[in-house]
Amino acid sequence: MNGTTITGYLYGDDAHCPTCIHDLFVPFDLIAEPDRSAEDILDYVARQRDINRHDHGSYSSYDFPVPLYLSDTSTADHCVLCGQLLLEPSTDR
Repeated sequence: MNGTTITGYLYGDDAHCPTCIHDLFVPFDLIAEPDRSAEDILDYVARQRDINRHDHGSYSSYDFPVPLYLSDTSTADHCVLCGQLLLEPSTDR
């Protein structure tokens, strides 16, 4: 992982893992395509809502999920829906 790795998403005040954010935002017409990533789904929905996902200052996490990067995440952060840790603890010794 590097500093630009997306570890999860902030939606409102809550952290979500990529799987849960995918499932929350997948539009009905893409349900038959479960192999699409959370990023693909969010790009698709953002285009429909006329949201520029690359300009994080143009929308808030209450309007649309904001990516959480490695530098934004601690080992205590977990998905509010499924409980999965957003950042697996290091096993380096």
